[in-house]
Amino acid sequence: MQPTVIIIGGGLAGLTAARQLHSQGIDFKLLEATDRIGGRIKTEIVDGFRLDHGFQVLLTQYPEAKKWLDYNKLNLKSFTPGALLLLPDGKQTRIGDPLRDFSSLLPTVFSSAGNLADKLRILKLKTRLASLSIEDIFQQEEKTTLIALSKEYGFSQQMIDQFFAPFFSGIFLEKELATSRRMFDFVFKMFGEGDTAIPNLGMEEIPKQLAEPLPTASILTNARVSKIDNQTVQLSDGSSFTAPQIVVATEATSLVKELATVKTSHQSTTHLHFIADESPFNKPIIALNTNKTRISNNICTISQVAKGYAPEGKNLISISVVGKSELSEKDLKKAVLKELETWLGKATQSWQHLDTRIVNYALPNQSKVQQTIPNQDYKIRQGLFLCGDYQLNGSINAAMLTGRKAAEAVIQELT
Repeated sequence: MQPTVIIIGGGLAGLTAARQLHSQGIDFKLLEATDRIGGRIKTEIVDGFRLDHGFQVLLTQYPEAKKWLDYNKLNLKSFTPGALLLLPDGKQTRIGDPLRDFSSLLPTVFSSAGNLADKLRILKLKTRLASLSIEDIFQQEEKTTLIALSKEYGFSQQMIDQFFAPFFSGIFLEKELATSRRMFDFVFKMFGEGDTAIPNLGMEEIPKQLAEPLPTASILTNARVSKIDNQTVQLSDGSSFTAPQIVVATEATSLVKELATVKTSHQSTTHLHFIADESPFNKPIIALNTNKTRISNNICTISQVAKGYAPEGKNLISISVVGKSELSEKDLKKAVLKELETWLGKATQSWQHLDTRIVNYALPNQSKVQQTIPNQDYKIRQGLFLCGDYQLNGSINAAMLTGRKAAEAVIQELT
């Protein structure tokens, strides 16, 4: 029996499309090329440690995430708001959110990162963004994050260098703050209004939960698509499926670029995991390397945030490098540990390297972003639709939103 809809890709966009179709009683077949659903959000289990594919978090204020996910069942664990700043001279300072974590008030006020006027500008920015809707934010003039921070918001160069640059380089995965200010404002608003969290058992719990209500027979893994011929989807093993409607929910660098003109430029990241007997930090907080010539960008004891990431008595250290490192795995590991000695001393010498992973397609390029597009823009021809965060902006929210909207466009065709 042929399905009504074929969905190609089992990431967040494809799974949300499947959920929307399923909620309307429309049958589908979801084809995932790898051994399991999740797309870019995967968690490997190695020796009892849970290793996410890159440093990923869920901003709990994301509208689409709140629509589709049960946060209680995910057993979310939150980071302490703000960041610990690792300064080039070996000292550490902290920028927090005193409105949500009062204990960070004095450390933030007396932090050497920026001046008092900068701290007041953060509060002013947070208040401004709270008064804007998400739609308002994405209708603002397109300019770079760096220009918005310096020219419009008036932050000092020191505040940008020691806080905003390392913090948002770790989020946008580019070092120049060339990402659209629309995306900066959106993310800053989400940080300020909700928690930064991870499921206790790893980020892959998110796609697992999305897939839970779906019929297992409707999801086929290890099903790599080689070609779409009219309404027939051909797999690399020679089998095929036919349906009156097809939704392509893969990343922009694969099947999509053969079907339509889409934005394929993207950002990469390199991620390292180490095992430590003791955490180098006393809070579940993100630490930022503020050195301009940094190799590692951000570091945290991820198991201090969520205990499920490591066996009892062990600590899992998560370290992110922006882009694809040109160093060999051995040399990169050595360079990162040497760099961290500036703040952590010889403690890093006892760390055990567990994993290094390069994520080639981590985020779409975000120099130009948007929040929504009309339903008809998800359709590229009769019976063929696209969805993915590259259409809007690089976020969990956008991936889920495009999946829902593409499914709604399909439903319009069927009714």
